[in-house]
Amino acid sequence: MASEMAVALSGRRNFSKPKNWQMASVSEVIIETPETKTLRLALVDSDGFLPGQYYNIRIPVEGRPRPIQRAYSIGSSPLPDASVIDVGIRDTPGGLVSPVLVHQVSPGDQLEVRGPYGNFTWTERDGGPVLLVGAGSGVVPLMSMIRYQIQKGSSQPMHLLFSSKSYEFAIYGDELGELATAYDWLTVSHTFTRDSADERARFSRRIDKEMVAEILPEINARLSYICGPPEMVECVEQALVGLGMHPDSVKTEKYD
Repeated sequence: MASEMAVALSGRRNFSKPKNWQMASVSEVIIETPETKTLRLALVDSDGFLPGQYYNIRIPVEGRPRPIQRAYSIGSSPLPDASVIDVGIRDTPGGLVSPVLVHQVSPGDQLEVRGPYGNFTWTERDGGPVLLVGAGSGVVPLMSMIRYQIQKGSSQPMHLLFSSKSYEFAIYGDELGELATAYDWLTVSHTFTRDSADERARFSRRIDKEMVAEILPEINARLSYICGPPEMVECVEQALVGLGMHPDSVKTEKYD
């Protein structure tokens, strides 16, 4: 997952039991926002992963008798090389693991990882059109789905509704803008909760049912993937079902 949070999952599972813990090399550290970084990890052993899945990372923590583990979503595509994964990590105030990973990890370091895990997944076999809804670091697994479709050469319509504090804190903000320009199947609608003047945002409030009701008819989505804080996820899920989407077509992942 994308920040130091527990993950609640729904959906399906296509992988056998993950392998044991392994050491991964940090090949690159990418600054995404003032509080978020991507760690690019080279795995020794990989059987691949599905877009939307996550890896566990564990590190020793001073004062704790055992290493502490947290789950972090993969933001990269499994194509062309699933042995290299990008995990998105937001520095969570008071966290035990995320501040270390965001501020103390450098290229060449080794991290203990295990995965992949998770049922919150999409591939072209699932079809579309697809409504993606993310808040903050909840965009990380959704970005994996977008990047996968690009690598696969598929063109299912996707509309990403993405909530951030401001454009400065919009993870992948520049890349998403470039991709939406390059691919006519992708639409990105930003909403900023702390910057009502930025014209790059379509909305300037937290995601709510009125926002969902406005966007849904534009894509006529058959599937929806929602990722972020529980309150937002539940609000959007209820709105979509109320608007006629079948509950089984609404996939959710909550960060607590």
